[in-house]
Amino acid sequence: MLAHGADPEQPGAWPPARAIIIAAFVGEPEYVKRLRKAGAKIDGFAGAALGDRKPVEKALQKQPDFARARDIGGLTALQCAAGSRLKRGAQLGIARLLIDAGADVRARTNSWSEQVDTIYFAALSKNEAIFELLLDRGADATEALTPAVWNGREDLADLALARGADPDRAVAGGQPLLNNLIRWGQLRQTLWLLTRKASPNIPDPRGWTAVHQAASCGNQRMMRAVLDAGGDVTRRDNEGNTPRDIAEMMGRDKMAAALSAK
Repeated sequence: MLAHGADPEQPGAWPPARAIIIAAFVGEPEYVKRLRKAGAKIDGFAGAALGDRKPVEKALQKQPDFARARDIGGLTALQCAAGSRLKRGAQLGIARLLIDAGADVRARTNSWSEQVDTIYFAALSKNEAIFELLLDRGADATEALTPAVWNGREDLADLALARGADPDRAVAGGQPLLNNLIRWGQLRQTLWLLTRKASPNIPDPRGWTAVHQAASCGNQRMMRAVLDAGGDVTRRDNEGNTPRDIAEMMGRDKMAAALSAK
């Protein structure tokens, strides 16, 4: 595409970002090399993503509020550094530089149907050093728990818990995190969260608890884990349905029979 005139500065992906920043997020040096050859601009945002400190320092000198500025598409330089999979040691230093210069560690950027914060990018790139730095510098530990768990990084999730994350206040997709994990069949993460004392009785906006959600999915092992953790089979949702009612409506006959015995 570049050989046929594609613009390397055109934003794409979601959140929208320039191709060279996306290449850094992917962690592919060859993409970076070809984009630079095609004329991709290396400014402070791209420098943060590439682990190149000089463009970041230059941007901070030229624009005192650069640490809080947004690139095309809405990313901050700190988010660019956090989401990169290149030169992790260099990125950690750049992240510290930006935070010391006033970067907002809780800054949010539009992504699909919701907004994501900076620590989301660190969890996505599995950058433990920046993830921990953000927690130490004011990131919300409870919000950090969601991307850490969803990306299967229990080590990062434990860092969030050690800094006060509350599993019962963690949210994903408009639901309590535990409910959301069950909805999408994430058994390993569900079991992990239950061992960290997440309550199976926190309702979502419909009034569904984790027990309702497990009944809907029909996964017997998931339901057993939820009940062993203290799930209430008598709890009713906003329309008056118990988990057994949900199982029956979803045609989960075995699940409904098992819940009837409780």
